[in-house]
Amino acid sequence: MKHGSAHLIGREAETHRLEEVLSAAAEGTGRGVLLLGEAGIGKSALLAHCAAQARTRGFSVLRGEASEWERSFPLWPFLDLLGTPDRAAVLALLQATGRGAADPVPAAAERLFQIVERWCTLGPVLLVLDDLHWSDEASASLWGRLACQAEQLPLVVAAAARSGEGQAVIDPLLGALERTDGLILPVRPLDEEELAELAAVRLASSAGPSLRRELARTGGNPLYATELLALLRRQDALTVGSDGLEILPGHQVPAPTAAFTDRMQRLSTGLREVLRAAAVLGVEFRPADLFAVLDRSPTDLLPLIDEALTAEILVPADDRLAFRHHLIWQVFTEAIPVALRGAMHRQVARTLARADEDFDAVATHLLQADGLETDDWACGWVRDNAAALVDRSPQAAAQLLEQALRGPGPTASAVFLRLRLVEALMRSGRAAEAETMARAIATGSATEPEAAAEASWLLAETISRTRSLSDGIRESVEVLRVAVGLEGLGERCAARLYAESALYLNAAGHTDEAASAAEAGVALGKRSGDDFAIAFATRTLVEMSRFRGDDAQALVLTDRGLAHCADGALVRVEAVLRTQRLKVLSSVGRSGEAEAEIGRLQTARERMPVPHVGSSIAIADHHFVAGEWDDALAEVEYLAEPTYRVVAGSWHGLAGLVAAHRDDRARCEVHLRAMRDLPLDGVTGISVADWLLMARAVAAEQAGRPEEALATLRPVLDPDAAVQVTEGPEWIPVMVRLALGLGDRATAEEAAGLRPPFAEEHLSDRWRHAAAYGRGLLAADPAPALAAAAYYAAHARPLRHGMALEDAAELLARQGESAQAKRRLDEAVEVYTRLGARWDIRRAETRLRACGVRRGARGPRSRATSGWESLTPTELRVAERVAAGLSNPEIAAELLLSPRTVQTHVSHILGKLTVRSRVDVAREATRRGVLS
Repeated sequence: MKHGSAHLIGREAETHRLEEVLSAAAEGTGRGVLLLGEAGIGKSALLAHCAAQARTRGFSVLRGEASEWERSFPLWPFLDLLGTPDRAAVLALLQATGRGAADPVPAAAERLFQIVERWCTLGPVLLVLDDLHWSDEASASLWGRLACQAEQLPLVVAAAARSGEGQAVIDPLLGALERTDGLILPVRPLDEEELAELAAVRLASSAGPSLRRELARTGGNPLYATELLALLRRQDALTVGSDGLEILPGHQVPAPTAAFTDRMQRLSTGLREVLRAAAVLGVEFRPADLFAVLDRSPTDLLPLIDEALTAEILVPADDRLAFRHHLIWQVFTEAIPVALRGAMHRQVARTLARADEDFDAVATHLLQADGLETDDWACGWVRDNAAALVDRSPQAAAQLLEQALRGPGPTASAVFLRLRLVEALMRSGRAAEAETMARAIATGSATEPEAAAEASWLLAETISRTRSLSDGIRESVEVLRVAVGLEGLGERCAARLYAESALYLNAAGHTDEAASAAEAGVALGKRSGDDFAIAFATRTLVEMSRFRGDDAQALVLTDRGLAHCADGALVRVEAVLRTQRLKVLSSVGRSGEAEAEIGRLQTARERMPVPHVGSSIAIADHHFVAGEWDDALAEVEYLAEPTYRVVAGSWHGLAGLVAAHRDDRARCEVHLRAMRDLPLDGVTGISVADWLLMARAVAAEQAGRPEEALATLRPVLDPDAAVQVTEGPEWIPVMVRLALGLGDRATAEEAAGLRPPFAEEHLSDRWRHAAAYGRGLLAADPAPALAAAAYYAAHARPLRHGMALEDAAELLARQGESAQAKRRLDEAVEVYTRLGARWDIRRAETRLRACGVRRGARGPRSRATSGWESLTPTELRVAERVAAGLSNPEIAAELLLSPRTVQTHVSHILGKLTVRSRVDVAREATRRGVLS
């Protein structure tokens, strides 16, 4: 953070607001603060003042600064906030390499969030990030997330940004701050009297009319005004007049910006040389790096550094030195000829690498260099660090790899660099280039077999990302079919290739070929001792068993696959296998075992570098089916963030579905509108967004368009699609009911006759009950509906329990069994009330009223929507631990939840209790006697 003048003239209102924010945070209610204004207006000075005040109040102060050079490296500004152990841990995540590794940036962002949370458990914290407009997307997103969560913590998240710059990252933050009562603080220009006061402080004398006129030319910018005053003093251009200091008659005052150049030209030659080198290091730099780059001793340079400090060119910045302002740094940078500047950056990179400095710092200077392809050392460094570069910053990696490939080097190294370039291009959004290069490597006549194999699976991944779902899978299958036929592959490489091929073949519906590929992957994996290939191939075999309805075999296979993940090294495959196991246990109604599996799955997820989306969706599925709707929403709410836009349909679908059942039409419409262009056609499309399909159907019926609701659900009549949908069997009676209501008996019979593509011995009780229930509706027989209701009640499926009771009540009423119908209606409404399913209550009452049946006047009490009574069981457990002073990570560990899920629960608790901080939660808990 740059330091401005110690005199914050004209900033009394701003400093007062900042001190109020600090006071509230000290009491436990934090806030996000964003200062906006032009360059030099005093934003950094305000942040420095805020930091000084925070320190006197006992805050821990964490400070960082974004840089236009470093925006290629995600989260760089936040690394400056950390001490050595935390920094090393986050860097290890950011540089996690390995083929198929997930993007490490979300993992590092999550770790950074937890580090800040941990600091908050020790006392109030001020986190400052200057020049936010230059931050990368991940840093801006993390800052925004911290700002939005600050009210839960003794945390102030402050930043400064230049008006009109970096709008792509700033605009979303402005919206987030407005939604969460954040403070957006515009920093205005100084007025005439404030500029005169600044002159009086700087010159120890009042300003006369001519000096005031010149100061007005600065536009009220304190930095320009300060530099102009210093320039006039250096030029002896001021004289004492009757009303204060005046400009000497006839003196030509240059433009305010010229003062920077004049200041530089008046420095000694030796200092200008030192400052040019310092400028190449950046706005902030460590003195040791400057000594190393210039190859001069501290004793030799200290007098020159003192001169720079006295001249207010440099200022101290904790353990570093910094140019007093970015504009001053820019003058020194632009004074270096472009060709020389590039060479200096290469020299700095080599010096930093020799001193074993941060990987990011070396790469940043190489990005600013030129002629990299002619520098053997630079090309070698890129080659040696290629994999880490791709993981750390695909965009930077692509730029450096392209240059290195133009340099000299052995053929084997060139192939390796090209493969890494394919990954970098793919991950930085340049998919067409990645595909072209991967295809060229895979089909090249001189390419070694194993390099061709790696290029093939990279090509398959690229294709699957850039085509429609069905086309991507089909083309990837063809690519991998060719690859597995390559001669000269080692067993380990072949094992992994077969395992990957099996995944695509199964998705394409080539089940026999997929099974053969998976078995080959397992066999070759065993021969080569490759646990990854065995476990990865086994996941496909598990999926195929589930698709056949052979749940028993699926559970056996998951045990086998998990045996190869026992040492924790294959945590991503372990998470997939445990997710599949959870789906099976939940599907067959073994809810106790499913809950235990969620605990084991969460333990695995804690070791993962990034959130595991598939497991989150499976856990949310389980919670939704079990009627724990708020828990389901909390589990996947993070999918609303831009990082997870590919699976945003899952979040919007679930949130829309819950809103529809709760009769919150406005909120449901918001979520459906967000995904209105997402097609849900074909088995694969339905399988990845089945909640959205359900939400669209419920919303259509709710709006009085039953024909649209039935048409929306029609794709589920495909047996292959029905087994992919979370509650596939349970939609049979819904479709039968809708079709009969429309007089469409043919569709009703088609739905009632729906059977999955399972052998008879694999047909589950869920399918048997749903099919019988559907046939019962066709025959107007309430008995199967009542039998299904009993089954759903016994297997923790409350929504379906209520629907079966509702259908049975209507059939009983139509048979003249009014008393029985009323009893079943009351039972259904009681179930719906516990769920908060107001739409389902309204639908049931409307249907039975048409049959002459009304429920008793004293029905079940509506579920509370605010206050302590509205908290769900999970929210109560979280609230009790918040009140006891536990941090979110501690609560997560104790309750076997993810930290992000706990954060979501805490936000919901604050909203329901209409309080702002964890301290308020503790007060409410104490008032209610929750704490002993």
